[in-house]
Amino acid sequence: MHRIARATFAVLSLLTALAGVPAVAAGRVAHSKSKSYHNPIISGFAPDPSCIRVDAQYFCVTSSFSAFPGIPVYTSRDLVQWQQIGNVLSRPEQLPQLALVNQTTGGIWAATIRHHEGVFYVTTTLVFDGAPQLSPTRWDNLIFNTTDIWANNGNGWSDPVHFTFQGYDTSLFWDDDGTAYVQGSHAWHVFPAIEQFKIDVRTGENLSEPIILWNGTGGLAPEAPHVFKRTDGYYLMIAEGGTGLGHMVTMAKSPNVTGPYTGYANNPVLTNANTSEYLQTVGHADLFTDTAGNWWGVALATRNATANYPMGRETVLVPVVWEEGQFPVFNGATPGRAYVNMTGPLPASQRPTFSDMKDPLVGRAQHVVFPSGPHASLSDIPRQLVYYRLPDFSRFTVSPPSHPNTLRIMGSAENITGTGGIGTSTFIARRQDALEFTAEATLEFAPKLSDPVVEDEEAGMTLFIQRTQHFDLGVVALRDATSGKLGKFIRLRTFSANSSADGMNDGYSQPGIVPLPSNVDKLRLRVQAVNASTYAFSYLASGVRSSKWTIVGYGAAREVSGGFTGTLVGMFATGNGHNSTTPAYFSDFTYEPVENVY
Repeated sequence: MHRIARATFAVLSLLTALAGVPAVAAGRVAHSKSKSYHNPIISGFAPDPSCIRVDAQYFCVTSSFSAFPGIPVYTSRDLVQWQQIGNVLSRPEQLPQLALVNQTTGGIWAATIRHHEGVFYVTTTLVFDGAPQLSPTRWDNLIFNTTDIWANNGNGWSDPVHFTFQGYDTSLFWDDDGTAYVQGSHAWHVFPAIEQFKIDVRTGENLSEPIILWNGTGGLAPEAPHVFKRTDGYYLMIAEGGTGLGHMVTMAKSPNVTGPYTGYANNPVLTNANTSEYLQTVGHADLFTDTAGNWWGVALATRNATANYPMGRETVLVPVVWEEGQFPVFNGATPGRAYVNMTGPLPASQRPTFSDMKDPLVGRAQHVVFPSGPHASLSDIPRQLVYYRLPDFSRFTVSPPSHPNTLRIMGSAENITGTGGIGTSTFIARRQDALEFTAEATLEFAPKLSDPVVEDEEAGMTLFIQRTQHFDLGVVALRDATSGKLGKFIRLRTFSANSSADGMNDGYSQPGIVPLPSNVDKLRLRVQAVNASTYAFSYLASGVRSSKWTIVGYGAAREVSGGFTGTLVGMFATGNGHNSTTPAYFSDFTYEPVENVY
């Protein structure tokens, strides 16, 4: 638990209060001058952002879908340098139902973070995407809370309070009388709408029947609602157009929190639709103020200029001017645009809250040395590393006595594609948060080739985009096609929903297989994004004279589902149909990004 950080935060809170900084200032109070910054501010698998300011600290959460730990929490003191400080969903017992999700687009959707009377709240929806659209079993809406957002890896967050709502993208709003309201996107096929009802945030009890606030401007899928109160009334901000190229942010206004809401005549207020900008699909926004009273908007976007979506949806920042009695103006125009190179009245640049490599800034290098010692455990693994759904944690061991500073993975019968219904896959990875990067890990894997049971056992590195789209660079025990004897090979397999198991139909991806000497048990594996379109997979054999990096194959950096989630890179083991008998020992996992490559 970061006691120093919390103490510093408390002091900053007191100083801010004594200085009389308003919670929400009217109009715009400029910092000394505009400064330049780059979007995305939170890169790589950071969709559906929601952000707040609490005194002098900024906090954001994003969607996590089937990743566990889930709902990452980021913080910054200058809106430019962002650092992950935890995960709201960090204990399997918080949400065991996550283990039942097995759809590419299922899992945790659209978290919203809010702060009220000293408590942080996060609302979100666990989505079972295999269920029918109108089925009440498809939507499990949740409220998490904590009074200590700095608790290690999110362990301060509560178990969820479940509440009933047939829809998603839920958000909390407290009116001046203390009444709490939920806004959400009601999932009707024919008549989608933004609905609202009163709620008891402690119990999840609905205190009123849902009412329709607004149907939007006619765009596809009105969603991502947030209500803001100003001196002249209530403003409702939503997203429309779907999360693709037509994505946009629209707004409406009402004198009463319950409506009726009247749409802004100049909607949309923010979109990059129908432009040739590098950033596209801009939408699903949230608004907050900085310590000087300036307004800012965050939204999701994809790097669509190459049509590859290599990192899925990411978080961008846009300066906003919101004068009293007016609708907000994003980036000086209506509709506002989000660009890679931006300027705005940023707060003064400040050092991040934590400076150690265990919690690197978003988009910066990371070197994971697994701890050793009698008390080393999975809780020591950096918070940036995630599993898929809820794995069998007993198959992961940090630094067993014979192999200090390693992570041992005993591969499950299920492989990464995981379509056999025989359990969960065993891999652990981090987000790709730079367009170009190099990730490496040392693997020790020594299947006994005299034992036929080891056939198909495999361990290595994976680049995981979704369950039906991933690249696996693995050492595997296979039978030689000529001799029929078991041998050791390193191979790259490329999986796509539109291809066979051994090659994508994209005209580019090149799987490969290379025989290994039987005495080579230790290798350095490498995954590189060499440009916006290409991944390269290679290895370096340990203990081999004149050893050099050998390319095994290439992969296409693209997302066949349109950038819905994002790419993970990490380590895996599997028996490809049976539980592995050979342990895989991983060490020195490194991730080196190339910064500001567009």
